[in-house]
Amino acid sequence: MADGTELSLSAGSVLELAPDGVIRCAAEAGFPLAGVRLADPRAQAPAVADAVRRTGVRLLDVEVVRLGPAGVTDAHRRLADTAAVLDAAFLLTVSEDPDEARTTASLAELADILAGSVTRIALEPMAFTAVRSRAAAERIARAVPGTVVLPDALHLHRMREPLGAPWPDGLVGYAQLTDVGPAPRPGDPEALAHEARHERVPPGDGVLDLAGFLTALPAAVPLAVEVQSDVLAAEYAPLDRAVLLRKAASAVVTGGS
Repeated sequence: MADGTELSLSAGSVLELAPDGVIRCAAEAGFPLAGVRLADPRAQAPAVADAVRRTGVRLLDVEVVRLGPAGVTDAHRRLADTAAVLDAAFLLTVSEDPDEARTTASLAELADILAGSVTRIALEPMAFTAVRSRAAAERIARAVPGTVVLPDALHLHRMREPLGAPWPDGLVGYAQLTDVGPAPRPGDPEALAHEARHERVPPGDGVLDLAGFLTALPAAVPLAVEVQSDVLAAEYAPLDRAVLLRKAASAVVTGGS
């Protein structure tokens, strides 16, 4: 990218692909980074590692730890261990635990598992999860050393957070670039989740203030292109979709130049 910003192909943008397929798709589409969603971490890790080695694509994130009131489970530990083994930069984490102190304690436990690796926790706030404001996400991240907040343009918009409010250096490791159409804000958590998982549009094709969003981020943080779209999935094969999204994201980042 002209300004040094690197783009990553998010797993959700090509969700029908196996994790190692996401890595290969990213390479063919021109992404230097990619993220993977692991349903069976230990079984899928060798293929992902092989794809990373063969393509040179670097692993930005592994998805997803969903924390609940029960805290860190064995499944979460396996995912964290695998993220560390794969040298993923970040372990994407969300919390569905309404107790903030317990969420903070769970993140601290995850951080202990990751200690000594290059992998850091990225806490993603969303309007339909327990961490549903930027302030809460920042507060929790600051309480667990090494943890960062993962801003997603759509989620910030739906939390009614200003996209152009600057982020402090060191609190953001990467961000998710996306867009959404002009439909009114969904009225309940289930509808908000449906929009996020099915109705996104390519960056620049919607109504979000992406110029403000990018300006507010610390310099040169990677951007994961996160566009879960039933429409795009029906119209484009994964590689064609990935190329379309890379071009759209590049145009937004460079101001159309």
